[in-house]
Amino acid sequence: MKKGMRWRSLAAAAAMSLLLTGCSLPMTGFADYDVSGYFQALLDSSYKGKNTEYVDIAATTEEKAMQNNTTTVQNAAVNFCNTYGISPSDPQLSQLEEVMRQALLQADYTVKDEQKVEGGYSLEIEITPIVNFNDLESEIGQLRDEAQEEAIQALEEANRQEESSSSDDSYGYGDDDGYGYGYGDSYDDSDSYGYDDSYNSYGDDSYGDSSSSQESSQDEDGDQEETSSVSANDLFVNKVVEYCQELVQDIRFGDQPVIITLDILQTEDGELQLDTNQLDTIDRTVLQFQS
Repeated sequence: MKKGMRWRSLAAAAAMSLLLTGCSLPMTGFADYDVSGYFQALLDSSYKGKNTEYVDIAATTEEKAMQNNTTTVQNAAVNFCNTYGISPSDPQLSQLEEVMRQALLQADYTVKDEQKVEGGYSLEIEITPIVNFNDLESEIGQLRDEAQEEAIQALEEANRQEESSSSDDSYGYGDDDGYGYGYGDSYDDSDSYGYDDSYNSYGDDSYGDSSSSQESSQDEDGDQEETSSVSANDLFVNKVVEYCQELVQDIRFGDQPVIITLDILQTEDGELQLDTNQLDTIDRTVLQFQS
């Protein structure tokens, strides 16, 4: 009978994501360990939030096991934003994380039995990718253009209202030369907004520079009224979130399964080691953003 095992994962932050940098199995001897059982439990915990088997086989706590799903979901949302050049606020990122969590609940994978090979183990994982969020450059680009246009229109309307208010306030006041102030002057909105078509990846604060400035006007009592600023970025990300929320309602899978082969090394001391970039490859295959 295969023995249960305790794996130790070393986590590290990379940019805005939380990616594993390595994992190993402290052990003695060269017993036949349940490698496939461990990875089945790990993937179930990471994608579906099913932690019972993982808690047992990894000899860990429920709290620590829950972090598998949290990390995987966060990674998926950040990878999505980086792939499509999206700069969400914290609340918007949380909404995208919930979308990814719902999608990953339907992850389709099969862990095959491990094979003992020279130097360690070989393990195949068969994955049928979720493709709803794959190759969305055209759709995301259209949402970006729509948001840009809506932000420009909103700013133009705010400028018209401010000009109208200024004209009303100045009518009939001041010296003789001031009569009619605000009339007859051509309105040039060419410098009224400074939007930029470029959209940076998540984490780039320069994206927010495309937001329109806050407009204000004076009412008849002299109290200042503020017109809400309109951010092209906020409009854009909101549109993306809404689009993704629609996509996740009908999960679609790729036509062909993908085989990921894990190479698990065994040291002379009997310790098992895995390059966990391979785990990232599994994540990006389960939920595809690019073909």
